[in-house]
Amino acid sequence: MKVLFCKRLIIPMSLFFVSFPALWAGPLERELTEEVFFQPIETVITAGRTEQSIERAPATVAVISSEEIKASGALTIPDLLRLVPGLDVMTIGSSHFEVNARGLNQVLSNKLLVLIDGRSAYFDFFGGVIWQAFQIVMDQIDRIEVVRSPSSALYGANAFSGVINIITKTPRQLHGGRLSVVGGENSTLHTSYVQGDRKGDTGYRVAIGTRQMNSFKDPDKDTDENILGNFYLEHRFKNDAKLSVEGGLIHGFIVQNVRLEDVKVDATTSYAKMNLDHGPFKLQAFWNRGDETSGAFFPPGPDVDILYNTFDLEAQHMVNLGLKHTFIYGASYRFNTIESNIIDRDHKQNLIAGYFQDEYRPIPEVSFLAGARIDYHPLVGTNFSPRGSVIYAPVGSHTFRVSVGRAFRNPSFTDSYMQFTIPPPPGMPIGVNLVGEPDLESEKITTYEFGYTYFPRHYFRAEVDVFAYEFNDYIGSGALNMVDRVPVQSFVNLGRATAYGFELTADILPAPWLKLSSNYSYQDLDNNYTVLRMQAPPSHKANFKLFLSLPAGFSSSFSASYVGEATWEVPTVTGDYTLVETKAHTRCDARLGYLWEKCHLELSVAAYNLLNSRNLEYPLAEKINRRLTGGASLSF
Repeated sequence: MKVLFCKRLIIPMSLFFVSFPALWAGPLERELTEEVFFQPIETVITAGRTEQSIERAPATVAVISSEEIKASGALTIPDLLRLVPGLDVMTIGSSHFEVNARGLNQVLSNKLLVLIDGRSAYFDFFGGVIWQAFQIVMDQIDRIEVVRSPSSALYGANAFSGVINIITKTPRQLHGGRLSVVGGENSTLHTSYVQGDRKGDTGYRVAIGTRQMNSFKDPDKDTDENILGNFYLEHRFKNDAKLSVEGGLIHGFIVQNVRLEDVKVDATTSYAKMNLDHGPFKLQAFWNRGDETSGAFFPPGPDVDILYNTFDLEAQHMVNLGLKHTFIYGASYRFNTIESNIIDRDHKQNLIAGYFQDEYRPIPEVSFLAGARIDYHPLVGTNFSPRGSVIYAPVGSHTFRVSVGRAFRNPSFTDSYMQFTIPPPPGMPIGVNLVGEPDLESEKITTYEFGYTYFPRHYFRAEVDVFAYEFNDYIGSGALNMVDRVPVQSFVNLGRATAYGFELTADILPAPWLKLSSNYSYQDLDNNYTVLRMQAPPSHKANFKLFLSLPAGFSSSFSASYVGEATWEVPTVTGDYTLVETKAHTRCDARLGYLWEKCHLELSVAAYNLLNSRNLEYPLAEKINRRLTGGASLSF
């Protein structure tokens, strides 16, 4: 019934694509303006933990604005991120995505920190991020800030290759409600309702949503079925202090690829968060909780149960030391608890850290930034993460930046404590014991960067970023050893890698109704850290985006994403690895929208993988089919 309804909606909407050239004969009723659609984000907060001009940020930063999110028609955050230069995004299945930066992507990718309004969404048990487990809907996102530089100097462990901060809309920005429904092929059905407003000194926001989608390779197989919601409440006091509390929950299931098998994961994950801001002082406390049950990672083994809690407390203070110094310092404490039937026993961890950053501006054109952080982990001990940048802006339209930084990733709970037996494959008399290693070293990376930005007017922006890095002590699976006639495999620090590359970006607004964006990324990685020393990321990637504001309330967008060939070390049923290449491929997406301003109603039709290029982004992934969707959004 839902699919039939969507087809009835999509067919008449798709006629607009055929007839849109004729629309240009009418008057331009809804003109695209620089302020609305190409608006540059004047300030970012993630790169330096404080508001600062994006040109003055001490690291490579990209911003996806709410206007771009809405115009893209994307149903997931990874679909937005694949158009960011320097990011590697893999679609493993309709509910499984992997994201990392500058050649470090893999299944169960674990080297990129993801924040939602400053709260960590990193999954400490395996390490990494489960993108479909977020308790937010797309309509409540204000912008996404992407830092493609090691950021442990401010964020500690796991900000290894960078940080993605998903920033949601405030009650003042919402000032009303929005109801959205999107449905289409593969039994796709996404619904959401977001409302927020301010009453005097108090503001609120609520959001609820549902999500359903089926597998690409089996249209009758559910792979994503969830219900979610969150709330936010803030109050501003007369002394300029602001107190906010929020919480959220998602319940349902997704399907993830774990090593060789697609596994259905039933889970309820939730969070609670409190923030207190009083001038230069900030205090944040949050609690993440997850209760998960999944099918066997290695059938016919047992189902897997995981229960985790993360409590985090952090305080930060900013001080102006004279007219030329801005000094930030802070400290954090984290308490993790883990219970699971695939680790040796229940575990707890206490993590402590302190950090600082000083920005010195001897003259208006020059900034020197230096910072460092010390983190303590009960197994690996102390990690020291320094970072420094020099920023030179000789005139208003040119900015040069040189940066160096060091970051690290601590071993996950499974790296340290796993205790699990893989059932014997066909023809084998005995299975393999997977055993964690408590004496692992942290993974470490040192990165050198040069950046140049040319931003003469709001209608043009160009950026060049060059990088080189070296990382050591990569954590991976070791060789099989016989212990009491039983094969045992554990985790070891395998080796190192070096890489270099660059990213080119250009945004242009040639007319008030048209925006064009493009970027190209090149990277070369010398692999001396994987098992076979042969895995290699794609060397070339390119993206193109086009946004149109058409007459009579119509708008349109088109994007194309090219990814070069890659080589993967893929695990086999016998416990070893084999080499498999994925071919270069291009994916195109498109959307057409119509805004009926009188009724505050927007209708849209979108095509995901428009050309139906049935390519693999990982050897064990699903081939991605074209998916047509139609949607409606009502604002009030």
